[in-house]
Amino acid sequence: MVGILGFGKMGEAIALGLKSLGDVDVGAFDVDRERLSLAEKGGIRTFGSGAELVESSDVVILAVKPQVIEGVADEIRGRLDRKLVVSIAAGVSCEKLKKVLGIDRVVRVMPNTPALVSQGAVAVSFCGSFSEEERQTVLRLLSALGRTFEVPEGYMDAVTALSGSGPAYVFLFLEALSDAGVKVGLPRELALELAFQTLKGSVALFEAEGGIPREFIDMVTSPGGTTISALHILERSGFKGIVMDAVEAAFRRSKELGG
Repeated sequence: MVGILGFGKMGEAIALGLKSLGDVDVGAFDVDRERLSLAEKGGIRTFGSGAELVESSDVVILAVKPQVIEGVADEIRGRLDRKLVVSIAAGVSCEKLKKVLGIDRVVRVMPNTPALVSQGAVAVSFCGSFSEEERQTVLRLLSALGRTFEVPEGYMDAVTALSGSGPAYVFLFLEALSDAGVKVGLPRELALELAFQTLKGSVALFEAEGGIPREFIDMVTSPGGTTISALHILERSGFKGIVMDAVEAAFRRSKELGG
């Protein structure tokens, strides 16, 4: 059984993804009884404590906030022998996880919220000694959340800043594009629909054709046209620099959370 300790939004996404595989028994525990009731309605087995969940699980997924990882560890320490332990706690290093949990191996994972619809970007680092069978088991389970990327643990803070926080940047841009449509005279609903389809279609085009972003920018940009006028404003305002600064700020915060 795969036991999910913590049933917030990401814990729920993981549980539903695993259920979609069809042959995985999923259990969950959360201190919030309302979240546990939600899990039960989704056909997920629930437990009365984190310790009970761990005892019944072969794979334990720590889907808790980094700020509470030590408290969670106090409850389950000593119960993790021969378990596959997977953590999605942002910023918490493998070394810290191994220390507080009293184990010598752990899998550190950074998913993002599109995992809710099985379209996540899921970075995974194996810290310690794992058999090939164990590695494939973990990768198969994570594949239910989207596309997996095996990376060195040293990349994890950067991954957190880019893809972990990335959906918020995308939705902010979607909101800005929609607001811009309203500003130039479009009805709100139409502006949002056009902005959304533009983002969706652009991503689909990039996925289908491949290449680098600049090639697709040039495809839209004609000499003396509307697009180059808009791009001039974005470049003069430091649009790319602002995005880079934002990702760097998230990177620094991820490192702070990891102590």
